[in-house]
Amino acid sequence: MIDQEKLFDAALIIKNSNHIVVFSGAGISTESGIDDFRSPGGLWERYDPSVYASYQYFLEDPSLFWKMHKEVEDLVGMADPNQAHIAIAQLEKMGKVKAVITQNIDMLHQKAGSGKYGANIYQLHGEYGKLHCVKCNKEFNFDEINTKDVDYPKCECSGYIKPKVVLFGESLPHGVLEGAMNECTNADCLIVVGSSLLVSPANFMPSIAKQYGAKLIFINRENTIMDDLADVFLKGSAGEIFTQLLKIINS
Repeated sequence: MIDQEKLFDAALIIKNSNHIVVFSGAGISTESGIDDFRSPGGLWERYDPSVYASYQYFLEDPSLFWKMHKEVEDLVGMADPNQAHIAIAQLEKMGKVKAVITQNIDMLHQKAGSGKYGANIYQLHGEYGKLHCVKCNKEFNFDEINTKDVDYPKCECSGYIKPKVVLFGESLPHGVLEGAMNECTNADCLIVVGSSLLVSPANFMPSIAKQYGAKLIFINRENTIMDDLADVFLKGSAGEIFTQLLKIINS
């Protein structure tokens, strides 16, 4: 049961905010059928990330990464946005949400409509659907490259092709982290949804926003290591919580 008093407290914060920044982690997409890679039975139990998701190993033998990625490709490609993604896009349309910072590569925020009404989207770990050559840096769309019938795709320059996602040991996309942190300094409200806040540097965001005076709303199925920072912590399904929040806000 979702705490109704806390729901109304969070709705009031949202109503009184004009520069909301949303920070999302893997938990927002589990309701779209994409399991958290770190959860029991998740991807990292089947594929050791220090090998299969390592940039160094990719440069030595990309076939390991692509073996894992083909499973991810099917999972992410079939996923649709859930009510949480849709509600965040609706809050943007209402003029509330000005930026979305996400650790996810699934592009479900964009599929739901985020960014359509001017919000900035910061993909901390890259984005699904784009590929590039690690040698010449040429970019490709997924439908331009055969990834299914080969051990790994190669560019015409002989370089290895990889999705534009961040592997372990690889730098974050240039300017993305800086832009995301700057958004947190401008926020009057930061909504953290579906993140355990265990991974750096993403877990700096709540502290930065709080330091600059933002109200913090946490939405997650489990407690986080930063719960003491939250003005309101809503425990439960992100889709259900966002649906109820919109009802209160629009009433």
